[in-house]
Amino acid sequence: MWHKDFQLDNVIVPPDLVKKLQKEKKRIDLEREQRKVTVLFVDMKAYSHMLKKHEEESVLAILDLFFRVLHSIVKKNHGIVHKFIGDGLMAVWGLPMPHINDSYNAVRAAIEMRMGIFHLIPELVRIGTVPIEVGIGIGTGTVTCGFVGPPASRDFTLVGECILKAARLEAIASDNGILIDQKTAEEVAPFSYLISKPGDSKHYVLKNEKIYELEGIYQQSQEFDSVRKHPRVIVAKVVGITKSSTKKRRVGLLRSIGEGGLGIEVHDSKDFDLQIGDKTIIDSHRLSLLSMDEVKGTVIRKKEFRGEGIFHLKKWDIGIKLTELPEHIKKKLEKAIVGKKLIDS
Repeated sequence: MWHKDFQLDNVIVPPDLVKKLQKEKKRIDLEREQRKVTVLFVDMKAYSHMLKKHEEESVLAILDLFFRVLHSIVKKNHGIVHKFIGDGLMAVWGLPMPHINDSYNAVRAAIEMRMGIFHLIPELVRIGTVPIEVGIGIGTGTVTCGFVGPPASRDFTLVGECILKAARLEAIASDNGILIDQKTAEEVAPFSYLISKPGDSKHYVLKNEKIYELEGIYQQSQEFDSVRKHPRVIVAKVVGITKSSTKKRRVGLLRSIGEGGLGIEVHDSKDFDLQIGDKTIIDSHRLSLLSMDEVKGTVIRKKEFRGEGIFHLKKWDIGIKLTELPEHIKKKLEKAIVGKKLIDS
């Protein structure tokens, strides 16, 4: 299907794929071909409620922010946005050619989407709406690539069971959860933290499928890996952080976990100020990786930074050294070392 000479006549192809084809100086034939891909669906929950609460222009502005964030994350992680679907999108890894890290890049993008949704909170508050909640589903498998439609307007499309699985997983995911199918789990398990979930007997495509929730994944970082003593796991989960001396509590984003401590992101606030040396308590009851209701630690890093791209809000990057890290958690985190070796190789 993919040829050296680039040519697109009377066909509709996703812009991201067009750019990849142009970069590689290839063209698309109208012949059908099978490809192994990883597919991601993400959808905004409670969209109908948003439509009832806000004017259409405000909803359009929210959707614009939402899709700009998601698209930039997909592109950053080497995927293509295949199509926008109402209040969601479908992204694909493995086109025009498959890569050994396709499944890793897809689940990494999913976790970064959770970060992006957290970054949107101040802007959404400014508009007057509540924070967005999404569901994400990921499936891996073989699809048939081809064109459908009349000769004058042939639309590039993908057909495969993994697409149905990913779409169904997105539909049943909630609270910014990331659900993945069995094939994806097999590929990312060596460097990921997965929670087995009950199967979905209501839909035939998942009837005999093992389902997993993705909680965390090894954080590959060319910028910091050379200076880090311990590999880190990115989780991107919202937690509560309490300043022990004042008992004031604020919502933050737990970005990463490592044997050296936690990386937390907090939006700027006049009534909540953490300084290096402050004692903190982080509620971690929703994080199975830590297996503790709360963890205690001391602030050892505080760095101001502003968001890139469309984000200009002021945030604080907080580093917290844990007071105590039980041995069973240290053993869990050893998987990050395995992940580093696998991804780096």
